[in-house]
Amino acid sequence: MGISYRACREDRDFKKINGKLCEYMKIPDKSSITLEAASDISPGAKRITRGWQFGIFSNDTVMMLTLFLQNEPDNCISVEIPGTFRKGNFFSFILEFADESGADELDGVCYAVGEEKRADVYAKEYCYAAKEAERGGDFFGRSRDELYSVLRCDIPMEKNRESSIYDTLCSSENITAPLIYKLHVRGYTKLESENGGTFAALMKKAEYIQELGMNMVLLMPCYEFNETTVSAERNNYYDAGFASGKINYWGYTDGYYFAPKRAYCAGGNCVEEFGRMVNLFHEKSIAVLMEMWFPYDMSPVMAVEILRYWHITYGIDGFRIMGSCGLLYAVRTDMQLADCVLLGEDFGEDSFQVGAVQPFYDDKRRIIKYNDGFMEAGRHFLRGDEDSIVNFVNRVTRHDGGHPTVNFMADQNCLSFMDMVSFERRHNEYNGENNLDGRRYNISFNCGTEGKTKREVILRQRKKMIKNALAMVFLSASVPMLVAGDEFGVSHGGNNNPYCHDNEINYIDWELLSKNSDLYEFTRKLIQFRKEHSCIRPQHDFSMNDHKIKGMPDLSCHSERAWFPLMAEYSHNIGLLYSGAYAGEQANVYVLYNMHTQLHEFAVIEMAGKKWTCALSSDETGVVYDENRKKIKLAPYTMAVFVSEI
Repeated sequence: MGISYRACREDRDFKKINGKLCEYMKIPDKSSITLEAASDISPGAKRITRGWQFGIFSNDTVMMLTLFLQNEPDNCISVEIPGTFRKGNFFSFILEFADESGADELDGVCYAVGEEKRADVYAKEYCYAAKEAERGGDFFGRSRDELYSVLRCDIPMEKNRESSIYDTLCSSENITAPLIYKLHVRGYTKLESENGGTFAALMKKAEYIQELGMNMVLLMPCYEFNETTVSAERNNYYDAGFASGKINYWGYTDGYYFAPKRAYCAGGNCVEEFGRMVNLFHEKSIAVLMEMWFPYDMSPVMAVEILRYWHITYGIDGFRIMGSCGLLYAVRTDMQLADCVLLGEDFGEDSFQVGAVQPFYDDKRRIIKYNDGFMEAGRHFLRGDEDSIVNFVNRVTRHDGGHPTVNFMADQNCLSFMDMVSFERRHNEYNGENNLDGRRYNISFNCGTEGKTKREVILRQRKKMIKNALAMVFLSASVPMLVAGDEFGVSHGGNNNPYCHDNEINYIDWELLSKNSDLYEFTRKLIQFRKEHSCIRPQHDFSMNDHKIKGMPDLSCHSERAWFPLMAEYSHNIGLLYSGAYAGEQANVYVLYNMHTQLHEFAVIEMAGKKWTCALSSDETGVVYDENRKKIKLAPYTMAVFVSEI
């Protein structure tokens, strides 16, 4: 039998209320319960033969433990746990029942803490104050003082979650198989008609994500974090304390790391709801990753224990480690996390050293670098900036020392795809910081008008530029990442730092899916094309020569003249030819980018017995294939993909 936990807090009426309830109590009274020290101090609660064993984190000298029946939460009894059962910062003890059946009938336990005491850091589930539940609120934007604390609990899962789907996803040493879809649980589903902003609503979107073609979701923080900012100091870029008292919408702060976010729960058992969500994604062959923000004073032992819990209990397939990058060494060398994918900015100076003796470090699939390098290079080239082509070609065609990198052109802390081509400056006025927060330099452009417009010529150009950006991401050599909603033109009104908005600024407007269906279809086709042509996503860095004697290099660059790319600082166009033979495929792939204000001609590379056909383009009317002259003409700011066929 599992044990579930309910909220309880010690207030002025608690003892009086408890005293009244004792007159009709259906659970064992205090005289039938004895306390015994437990030799095992592992956190949480578990059923034993004689009763229940507890390991509770608390700095209190005395703890009040409350027992109740699940269906009758008001029918309860309180047991005082003295400090003699406290070992360090743990209360470790056994509740033994005179009648063993009393332990079986018991299905709920909670504990009360003082007004200024923190809750159990090992808690599995939290409940909000009853007064808020009565109001029918969704409990977002509440401080920790408004939460009741609930113990970590042993609720059985529906299926075994010890295995990770990531190994299946990246079988045959395919380190570039992942396609990451980053989302905020609340914002992604808040405008849904039923259970908006919850894990339950996200489950209904699993089929959409699968049909789009993505095979990995990256969840922004969905552990129990504080929903309001607590400090006016900005210690690092992801610190939630931008301004005291504001809503902490993103969740990049510390919290109670063992509990799924209660505000993201549709109701009932949050633990089970989160577990069902993970199971559903796995059934659809979609891996689940979580972003975890750890403070700089986080113990490596604690961090590892947290990640183990999510991986073993729920089957979470990997994590992005944020905040304290110093924890990455401990995490990446832990045996129980050996089959988890790890995303991070810094894995240590010797992390990627060839021949370094590191536990589990021969598996390059697990370690993926996450930084803004690709985004900056891509945006500069997309905009047609001078001296941008070399960096762009380098980023779009490489890994990092053989390890994959996360390639993206938009994240939560910058302009979305639509805003990137609609605004030349940030518009963070509603953040209440005088528009001084967020990135100052967005590498963006507005296509002729700042913000919203009804001019069709500008709207068409913006969609075209978004398609160009999508192609750069999904035709890159490493691991593409798409922020949810960018596939159909979601806008945040030019806000590049909407950390404090629990409103329409962050909520995804799903009506845009039909309005911008051409963007969605283009994205879906790009993803499918990437899956069908492995030559554009090698397992190692391109050599840029024919080292296996296949008849042509694994990758070569071209421009107006074949085999003679123009890489000067004033160049804004490039043709990338991928050899299918190096991937065991018949077809070659020719990716063309013209990010110039003028039409450009590209040389057609002649293939014996094969002809080129256009598979994808950001502007179908802007691509002309002159077979007689062996030239391909691309209109300004246009990309195209050609495939050689027999």
